[in-house]
Amino acid sequence: MHLLAPASDQLIAANASVVVADARHQEVPQAQSTLHDAVARYRYGALVIGAVTTPHSALVWIRDNTGRHLEEPTGYAVEIRSHRPGPAELYPSVLYTWLRWWADQSRSSVPPGDRAPLQLPQPPTELTALLPGAQLHFTVRDAGLDTRGGWGRTVPQGYFEPFDPWDPLFR
Repeated sequence: MHLLAPASDQLIAANASVVVADARHQEVPQAQSTLHDAVARYRYGALVIGAVTTPHSALVWIRDNTGRHLEEPTGYAVEIRSHRPGPAELYPSVLYTWLRWWADQSRSSVPPGDRAPLQLPQPPTELTALLPGAQLHFTVRDAGLDTRGGWGRTVPQGYFEPFDPWDPLFR
């Protein structure tokens, strides 16, 4: 289960694990900008952000917090496609489900006392979603977007809200 929100609903999207923006009817560069804008806006909470480009595809960014420097990526931007159309929220949700599955598998396979792997692998090139009464097959490929620099980088809270212990508003 995850909290899914449209990018247009800022109140819910600010706390969602999956955010979906509508980039249908946009050319590729505009769809990439829509994805980038959604990542920039909801980078603090969402694990997966998608921009649906057609009824059959979406651009999706998957958060990977291992990058600590500006020259390191902040996640993976992929394109996910299906031969059959699906609802807009399906494409990023399939990748979110894979992400949660991978995290559970990596935690359960670690011997007691060891740490789970930190770096998230690239999503598989093929996925199958089992839906009530249907199976949908997806292909996943690199979207060719550079996610280094400001792409989704979480900035420490101190940069935005300075703490002054003598200011009564901060007590």
